[in-house]
Amino acid sequence: MKLATFVIHGQERFGLVIQHSKTGVDWIFDPALTETKLRLYSSKMTSPLVNQQPKFLASWPQELVRFLELGQDGMQALRRLEAYLKRFLAQSDEAVLIGAGFPLDTVKLRPPIPRPRLFFGLVQNSPTFIRNNPNRLTANVYPQGHQRPQGSLLGPGDPVIVTPEMTGFNWTPEPGVIIGKRGKDIAVTEAKNFIAGYTLVMDLVHDRYMDQIRAHGEPLDWFEEATGSWLGKKSDAMGAMGPFLTTPDEIGNPYDLLLYTRQSGLLRDRAHTGSMLIGFERVISWLSSFIELLPGDVIHMGTLAFDGMFMTEEMSFGPDDYIEGELEQVGSLHLPVVMQRQNDWRSETDSSHIHSVPAARDLIEAKQEEISSWSLIQTRHYWTVFGNYKDVERVEGLKPRQLPRILNAPASALSPSGTKVRIPERANTISVGLELAFVIKKLAYRVRQEEADDYILGYSPLIVLQDSSFTDVISLPATSQEQNLPTFYARWADGFNVISQDLVALESLETKNRKMHVYLEGQPEVSTTTDEYSLLASEILSFLTQEITLFPGDVITLGRTTNRLTLSQESVTIRAAITGLAEVQASVERS
Repeated sequence: MKLATFVIHGQERFGLVIQHSKTGVDWIFDPALTETKLRLYSSKMTSPLVNQQPKFLASWPQELVRFLELGQDGMQALRRLEAYLKRFLAQSDEAVLIGAGFPLDTVKLRPPIPRPRLFFGLVQNSPTFIRNNPNRLTANVYPQGHQRPQGSLLGPGDPVIVTPEMTGFNWTPEPGVIIGKRGKDIAVTEAKNFIAGYTLVMDLVHDRYMDQIRAHGEPLDWFEEATGSWLGKKSDAMGAMGPFLTTPDEIGNPYDLLLYTRQSGLLRDRAHTGSMLIGFERVISWLSSFIELLPGDVIHMGTLAFDGMFMTEEMSFGPDDYIEGELEQVGSLHLPVVMQRQNDWRSETDSSHIHSVPAARDLIEAKQEEISSWSLIQTRHYWTVFGNYKDVERVEGLKPRQLPRILNAPASALSPSGTKVRIPERANTISVGLELAFVIKKLAYRVRQEEADDYILGYSPLIVLQDSSFTDVISLPATSQEQNLPTFYARWADGFNVISQDLVALESLETKNRKMHVYLEGQPEVSTTTDEYSLLASEILSFLTQEITLFPGDVITLGRTTNRLTLSQESVTIRAAITGLAEVQASVERS
């Protein structure tokens, strides 16, 4: 089956895509409305189906994620509906289903999962990263990647808005997988049972952040390289997904599919899914060892051939030009490109003028672009600053910098004060630290440093747990990225970052000179002050929002300070406080 999310009459719904057997035209059917129409047709005494009342599912969800949560029962019901519908269309007048089904080219498609909770993208998952590098002696076969924010995501046909500051714009199509059911500690041999379907992800990037970091003239460390490159991928409208979720039965062997890259119809590159270093199953198993996977989570598998199809000089990107990716059995993604303030061919009525990001436009249109109070359920994104303390060179060997090293993690890594944090089975040594975090009040884009405080709802202490087991699996010799990524993943586990929901409003300068204390049962307390931080919230917020929109409820932490504690007991209570802010506490237990 092919499933999609579409918008009709201003409503976002999920649908079943079927090729009409008589006309060859692709239609999309809303399952709930289709079942209602079929029952109505069959209820008439003169209907040839009067004694065959179709019944498939008592209640159909409107969203694809909610449908996936129904599990096998939902899928079986949809397969029965698909089989019935195909026979009905072959034998009856499709006018019966008007209002429940629509020719596909008459509706607006969105990504099959428009706002994924987990949107994990692999990097360096192809032999092309290794075979041409004579200095590359080994390859660590563990997933290397990053979490994409929802603001990066576009659907089929959505314009990619390239601002004049975005140098080095390029793109790559990548195979993706969508999780179909909840799972933790999934064995590789069982991982295929957790796949709802496959999709195509367009991975776009620019070099603006990298250019700024390089402009300081220092040799870049790994975090700066990751910040510069990956923030370009995390930027607004720099990713796309679709057009469909295609179920595994239609795919057959997912490692025997061709992937094409085109520019306005001209072939640029082709790749083969069999060239992945790490497959879908191993990534699912690895992620589930510290994150509980949920229906609708999305993983895309990285570049499989040429990394980053650059823009040709002759390409003006007018209204008839586009970039395209195609994955066999799944479909094609066509994305027109707008060179903002250079060749902006959009009409005045184009909704992308409101904001380049569909998820942000949804909030603006619903008048929900600002919040006055906050709970953790409102958080879409969680951002962490690394190496932002004055003793960082002695402790981590990183040079102090004027620009933040900042990357994001899944929001599931956050938990509220008073929670019980369970340590994953995979974990070894756990360290404990205290950080200062703040919450975004309203949609924030290109915020100037002097106005940043207006975009911050308030501050809280943040207890952070970090797991050493990611470092333990690295084989040497290893690249700088392979050696340092474990620092990034070490705090990704579910609930490892504990925050108070009782925020305190402060100006950025008021966060200075505040005492910080963290208490761990059976150990002396660790004390420091917020003066350890090199960059304040206003500086971090201004830098990050140059090409990335932050959403109301998003959480940003200023990062670790010098001293940390080590968890030495199977069960322990942690308390942490920063002067003038609410105390945070958590109980920690081994799974």
